[in-house]
Amino acid sequence: MSDFPLPRIKDFLQSVVPFDTMEETELQRVVGLMDLAYFPRGEVIIRAGEEPSKHLYVIMNGSVRVTLPRPSGEELLIDVRGEGDTFGALSLLQGELALFTVTAQEDLLAFTLPDEPFRALVNDNPVFKRHFSFSLARNIDAVRRASDRHTTQMTGTESLGLDAVLTGSRVHELMSKNLLTCLPFTPVKAAAIQMTQRKVGSIMVCEPGGRPVGILTDTDLRVRVLAAGVAPDVDVSEVMSPSVKSISPQAFAFEAMIEMARHGVHHLAVTEDQRLVGVISDHDLTMVIGSSPVGVIKEVYKVSNLEDLAGLPRRMNRVMETLLRLGGSAEYTLDVLSEFNDRLNTRLIRLTLSDMEHKGPGPPPAQFSWLALGSAGRREQALDQGQDYAVVYANVPEEREPEVHAWFNEFARRMGEGLSSCGFQGGPEAVMNDDLVCCRSEAAWEESFLAWIGGGQPPALAMAAKYFDIRAVYAETDFVERLWHKIFEAVESEKGFLGRLALAGERRRPPVGFLREFAVESDGSYADRLNLEEVALEPVVRAARILALDQKLPQTNTLERLGGVTRLGLLKDRMAEDLYEAFSFITLLRIARRLDSAQNGAGEGAFLDPASLNRVQRKMLKESFQVVNKLQEFINQRYGQ
Repeated sequence: MSDFPLPRIKDFLQSVVPFDTMEETELQRVVGLMDLAYFPRGEVIIRAGEEPSKHLYVIMNGSVRVTLPRPSGEELLIDVRGEGDTFGALSLLQGELALFTVTAQEDLLAFTLPDEPFRALVNDNPVFKRHFSFSLARNIDAVRRASDRHTTQMTGTESLGLDAVLTGSRVHELMSKNLLTCLPFTPVKAAAIQMTQRKVGSIMVCEPGGRPVGILTDTDLRVRVLAAGVAPDVDVSEVMSPSVKSISPQAFAFEAMIEMARHGVHHLAVTEDQRLVGVISDHDLTMVIGSSPVGVIKEVYKVSNLEDLAGLPRRMNRVMETLLRLGGSAEYTLDVLSEFNDRLNTRLIRLTLSDMEHKGPGPPPAQFSWLALGSAGRREQALDQGQDYAVVYANVPEEREPEVHAWFNEFARRMGEGLSSCGFQGGPEAVMNDDLVCCRSEAAWEESFLAWIGGGQPPALAMAAKYFDIRAVYAETDFVERLWHKIFEAVESEKGFLGRLALAGERRRPPVGFLREFAVESDGSYADRLNLEEVALEPVVRAARILALDQKLPQTNTLERLGGVTRLGLLKDRMAEDLYEAFSFITLLRIARRLDSAQNGAGEGAFLDPASLNRVQRKMLKESFQVVNKLQEFINQRYGQ
């Protein structure tokens, strides 16, 4: 141990996550095992490709650069870490050759904890285990994938974007700082002249203090001024787009990308303390990243035929890869994918209705809604998953029912063909191998739900469970809202339903056999493969569904359901946090696996070879399984199994 005073080390560590959670005596013991190390500027502390780190380093003063060597000999910047940050955990936990090079960016002082005591902390302390395991889950897969075979496959503009992806570009690095602004009372003509002189397509409208209140674009000038015959001396505030979206300059590039996709906009105001400091556009991101979900999602509404629509999912696959490489969270990634799927369905509905109206059998004979079920209803659907969709139409007189049902059954059939052309598996008629279930009147749907709740037995409920994730993608009525009200009333009066629903989930056949401590499939073409959805994701989905029904929560997304029941006190915060991390990590693995499968034409979907995971990923996956098991135990205890 160096002569550095122990109390000063302890005081410092009490402000460092996760050391700040340790008991006094335990922290004192760990401090006694630590030493102080000095590294001059430019010294390489850990070198990629060499022996793993022998210590966990906690930076007291100075900073380090974490880089990834490229075949060209260049060092690709991954991260810069400073006071209170740690490094060395990745290679130490993996026990493999170091993946990154860590270099002192300036003179560095760091406390060092030897590998064995650090491993013991991670193994014995749940907080350390969660911090040093799950914090890696958010980026290790994207970085590793980008550093091996995917790097060599990138071509054209995508290769230009890889550096920005892996360095975790911030909004302030990409935004336009040479701002064109005007006040709300500026005449439209004067604003248009400024835009012309600067050769730009928009101008930000700000209050005198700098707070953005709107944006005036070329489109606004054409539609709201010229086409509407508005006088050129009217105030900009009268014709601008008032709902400008904003983002922090410290936000990551992928967050800006996703915000644009969510809101269907091409620009975001970059604000600090409510004051405009820049503007970032979809064009800015596309120039760096090479592909953006904003353009693909908005293009859905522009296509006029099925052939063009069917080509968009393949482009979306590339965007999803970009989001993964940007370190996008499971929530963000699934949000973007669900937004795309919803818009694709809505556009396909419009095209199908137009075709049926002009070529027969005519317009819809009643109001209807297009429903998303299962993973689609939960907004957790992968691009190539099945078509968990269905139709509900307004009640009609009994004598009209055969005619109306026949029309909507034909509509569902055409929608199924269209979705198949777009890469979705199966068709709506395959939801429960019964088109009468897929396409039904409001009364028939309500009757089915009440029958499931009132007397459905576990085998039938296992098949029907996905219907309790129901969500309207396209709605001409408020049927779904009314249905949820009836569902909650029925569940409250039928006390045994939730127990039967829980039992239905437990009766699913688990995989058999083991490969390196993982349960895997033992037969067929997927032998020695792990079904991520069946083993890890579906148990969480089922549990969240049951808890949400118990608490009368209409949300269908799994993480939103878990968040809702946690706020109501049904789940402890610690379990909820662990479930969030586990579900997010496994979801990202699933999405990455599906993208790989689609790219390689392997058709293995959710099946994962455990041997393909590195040591840290395998460790995180095992820990995630433990979290899922605890949730299952909680459900069994609460609902009497």
